[in-house]
Amino acid sequence: MPRLQASTAIPLDALLHAPSPAHFFREVEQNEDHLLMARLNMKLQNQFGEDFYLQCFAGSQLERIPRSTLYSLAQCYADVFNESWGEDWTQESALREIMNCINCDSAYMPIMTILFKEERVIGFSWGYLLDVDALTPGSSPFSNSRVKRHESVEVARYWMDSVSNKSRLVSIRELGVIKEYRQDKTPYLTLPIFEKVNAQDCNVAFFRTKLSSKAFKWSLGVGFVPLQLFMVDELLLMRGNVRYAMQLLYGSIDDKIKRKTQVEIIGNIKRYMCD
Repeated sequence: MPRLQASTAIPLDALLHAPSPAHFFREVEQNEDHLLMARLNMKLQNQFGEDFYLQCFAGSQLERIPRSTLYSLAQCYADVFNESWGEDWTQESALREIMNCINCDSAYMPIMTILFKEERVIGFSWGYLLDVDALTPGSSPFSNSRVKRHESVEVARYWMDSVSNKSRLVSIRELGVIKEYRQDKTPYLTLPIFEKVNAQDCNVAFFRTKLSSKAFKWSLGVGFVPLQLFMVDELLLMRGNVRYAMQLLYGSIDDKIKRKTQVEIIGNIKRYMCD
């Protein structure tokens, strides 16, 4: 597999012959995205080996994910949730769920990070960037489960409108890694999504999880707090600060401050759990 490379340099010809300022700024944004992914891949490969790499897709880019990758992603999705949550996904049903993410509500911008080991998908994270007006009784940004879906939307809408007066949010819809590769992969899966929404002036993140899931304590560690416990299937709606979470996620993969960051992450968990 070819290694990923990126450069911050913009060729002189590109500056002289750019067809429009809007086109130029899109090119700069794409260059920054490539640089971010190259840096994360370099860090990932230094930590775990050259067989591992990330790809991130946003908006219409998801429609260009190769079919072979979608099938591998569907198998990974089924394996993760059947093993961790006791569900009964098949590759076919998981593929339908993934396609629903790609062909989502037009008011949402989907963003997906995929983690590979060689050509096999071993992890994934995806979310939706949306305006608060897209939180309607019929919307389903937080989960495919119908359990307490309307209540989740109502709680999030109330917090956005009446507490924070914010207009934009990201919902982390799914996050998972095959069990044998799970250790310390979450920062690499979530950082590309947070970077993308932060660039769109979004600093509020939501997601639903269970008290019994590993994602619950992970989210507490990076500063998320429960907004509401629904008392059905141990479901929680969590809310977090994108920039603070990014600070801790970057710190958790930086050898110079990793130990200090881990202390802060553990402190956040203990503070909430009253330990």
